[in-house]
Amino acid sequence: MNTGILFCFIVEVSEENLRKHIRYLASPELDGREFNTKGDELAAEYIHNCFHEYGLEAPSQFPDYIQKLPEGGQNVIGILRGSDERLQEECIIVDAHHDHVGNGFLGASDNAAGVAVLLELARIFGKIGTKRTLLFTCFDAEEQLLSIKGRKQMMYGASYYILDPVFDIKRIFAMLTLDTLGRNVLGDLIFILGAEHSLLIQDIVYECQTNLRKIMFEVDMLTGIKGNYIPFVEKKIPSLFITNGMHKDYHSTNDTENRLQYGLLIEDTRFVRELVSKLSDSDGKPDFCKNPIPPKSEVEDILYLLKLLQGLIRKTSSDADRFDYIISKLEERPKKEDLRHAVQIILGFMTPNYAKLYLLLNDAQMAEKKKEHSVALQHYKEIIALYDQYRIPYLWLQDINDKIAKLEEKSR
Repeated sequence: MNTGILFCFIVEVSEENLRKHIRYLASPELDGREFNTKGDELAAEYIHNCFHEYGLEAPSQFPDYIQKLPEGGQNVIGILRGSDERLQEECIIVDAHHDHVGNGFLGASDNAAGVAVLLELARIFGKIGTKRTLLFTCFDAEEQLLSIKGRKQMMYGASYYILDPVFDIKRIFAMLTLDTLGRNVLGDLIFILGAEHSLLIQDIVYECQTNLRKIMFEVDMLTGIKGNYIPFVEKKIPSLFITNGMHKDYHSTNDTENRLQYGLLIEDTRFVRELVSKLSDSDGKPDFCKNPIPPKSEVEDILYLLKLLQGLIRKTSSDADRFDYIISKLEERPKKEDLRHAVQIILGFMTPNYAKLYLLLNDAQMAEKKKEHSVALQHYKEIIALYDQYRIPYLWLQDINDKIAKLEEKSR
C-alpha cells in the first residue's frame, strides 16, 4: 500500500495558509518584489522562515537556505530527504519564482500564489515524507531581463542554479515550475506544459485525479512565454510548466490578492501534491525525448479551449463565428501551425494586454523591415504608452526607447 499517497490525503491543504502566504508576499510592504530590492529580500526571508518552520534541511553549501546571486538577489532552497534508500539519491525540483516587477505591481497570481502553493506542499510533504528527495526552490530574477557580462538574460536565478546546483543535475528526476496560479477566466483548468519530453511523465500526469480539467500541449506553442523550466530543458532534464494561465490583470496593478479564486488554488495544490507523490513513487526513469512527442490529448485539449472560448464570446458578440474556420481545421488533420495559431487566439483572449503588446511589437518590426519609419515609430510609442498598464522587462523597454530615438532621428 502506498502510505505516502494515503497520508497525503489525510494532511489536507490549508486555505488559511495559502491566504496568509499570499497576503504577505503580495502586500504593499513588499512593493511587488522587484529583483534586488528590499521587497525581494523580504520575500526571500519569509520563504526561508517557512522552510525552517516546516523542517526542511538547508543545503550544506549555504546553511541559511539562501543562494546569493553574483548580480544581486537570492535563490531560496530547501531539501526534504527521501525515505527510500535507493530512490533518495534522485531529486524532484518543485519551483516557484518569488520575484515580480515591483513599483506597485503586487503580483498576487504571478507569482505569490505559486510560492504559496510551494510552501503548502513543503508543509504537507514535511509531515508525510516522500521516497525521492524533494528540492523546493524559489528562484529569483525570473521576470527581469538582465545584462550579465554583456549578454541579455532572463531566468537568471534558475540559470545560475544550473551552474551551482545543490545536487548533480544528472540526479534530477523531474523539475516542476509553478507559475501564475489562482485565476482562470475559462473556468477550472490547469495547464501542464512540457510533458512532450517524457512519455513516463505524460502517463503520470494522465493518472493524476483532479477536479480540474487538465490541459496539455507542447510548451513551444506559447510563443514569447518564458519560465524557469527553460534552463533545465536545455540540460535535457524533463520539466513541466504548471499554470492556470495568464489573465487580463497579468503584470498589471490589478493582480491583487482579493481577485484570486481560492477554490481554484486549493485544487491546484491538491493536483500538484498528487503529481509529486506519483513522481516520487515511480519505478521508472523519465528519459528525455530528443524528439518531442506531443501529449495524446493535445489536439482535443486545444479544441476544447477554442469551443469553450467561442461559447463565451457568443454570449456578447457576433465575433464567435470567426472561430469556425480554425475549429474546422483542428477537427480535420491539423498541422503544427494550426495548433499554434489556435493557442495564440486563446492566449489573446485570456490576456488582451499581452496580445496587444506582441501585436504592436510585430507590427513595428514589420514596418521597420519595409522602411515605413513613421508607422514603426507610432507602434513603438504605443508600446511605451502601454507600459504604465502592463509591465514589460526593463531592458526591453530601453531597447524600444533606443529604437524610438533612432527613428525620430531619421524622420528629422
